[in-house]
This record gives sequence, C-alpha cells and structure tokens, in this order.
Amino acid sequence: MVGPPPSGRRPPASGLLALACAGCSTLGTLHGARPLAPGQHMLPPALSAQQGTEALSTAAGIPLPQIELGYRAGLAPDLDWGVRSYLFGTTADLRYRFARLGPFDLAAQPSLGGAVLPTPAFGIGNVDLGMPLVAEADLGPETSLVLAARTVARQHFAWVDDPALGRGASGRFELLAGGGARIARRFGILTLGVFGDVLINTSRLGPLWWSGGLDLGFTLGGRAPEDPGGQPPG
Repeated sequence: MVGPPPSGRRPPASGLLALACAGCSTLGTLHGARPLAPGQHMLPPALSAQQGTEALSTAAGIPLPQIELGYRAGLAPDLDWGVRSYLFGTTADLRYRFARLGPFDLAAQPSLGGAVLPTPAFGIGNVDLGMPLVAEADLGPETSLVLAARTVARQHFAWVDDPALGRGASGRFELLAGGGARIARRFGILTLGVFGDVLINTSRLGPLWWSGGLDLGFTLGGRAPEDPGGQPPG
C-alpha cells in the first residue's frame, strides 16, 4: 500500500485527487450487434460527455468530454474485431453475432482495455475486462435500435515514486455493471449513432456513472450482403 512519505509531508491535493479517482476508461457501448462482413472496414470516431469512470471527470466532479478514435474490420461471417483509443487508454474487442431472437440480432462483444495516467511523481491506471451483450433491431429501412447489458471487471493500480512524496504501490478490484442504448441511422457508407450508457460500481454500490454522445461509422470495402429480412451488418 502507498504510505505517507518518510518526511511526513503529504502529497499535494492534485496528487490525492488523482490517486483517489476511479481510473481512465470510456463508457460508450458503440455500434450494434451486426458485425462487419469479411473485407469490410470501418472508421468509428465518437464524441461524448462522461461522468465518473473517466479519471479527469472523477477528479473534477463534473461531466467532461471524451473523444474516441477507432477501427473495425470483418474477420468472418458473424465475427469482426475493433480497437478504440481515447484519452490515456485503448480498448480492443471481438464481436460475435450468435443468434437471432424475434426482431433482434444478438451478439457478445468481449473486450480488453487498459489506461494509465502517469506523472513524474505518481501514476494511476486500470485494466478492464468487459463483456457486453448487445441486441439490435430495425426501426425502419435505415434505422436501428441497439440495447446492451454490460459488466466490467476492473483492476486499479496506483504508485508513488518520489523522495518528497514517498514510495509504494496499491491496487483495488471492482466489478461494474450496467447497460446502454443507441439509435443509429445509415446514410450510405455513413452511420450516425446517438448513445447513452450507465454503470454502477457493484463493489461499493455506487456511484452511478454515465455517458452520452454521438458516434460516426464510415464503412469502407463495399456494402455487405443483407441479412434475411434485415439490413446490412455494421
């Protein structure tokens, strides 16, 4: 565990805030349950406001913007992969559509992510293992509704290495759970989505973290074959 420095001096307030904050991550459950077809690629930037799980908003106590840049590619029928980079972190995932239930396509999207916020004297970070279950149904010829349930197993870590502040390290495990919703509209190769997500820290029964924003998807490599009675994946 991180202890007080030998000199008895305490870390500055900014350091205490950073060591106490929840970590660096992104709440957005982007895209739907329909993977890209083999040979397709997507560039999915997103912009959101987030409160809670992202380190700076936790320290400040107010929602702050989050910008994400990403890439997705089709691997096989019903399977694609993607990577997202955001402030201080990166997450990679696989998306597998495993069933259709009534009007809904159903997919699992396991992910592994990590983030770190270092300074010369101390740092914090986290490793996340996520498991969203995603359902998508059509609302119209080019519009779909996405619903997601999500759990995140998160391992925090923090360290101090400075003669004036002390030296040491600590860690904490947490389990987060929640869900999200998204409405998407396709315009040719462009998909525009509006999304919102919430998570709660089940290890401490709070607080409630949330995000809301917009995402875009630029699909390259041609239009995928249509699903029976449905719309193209992606």
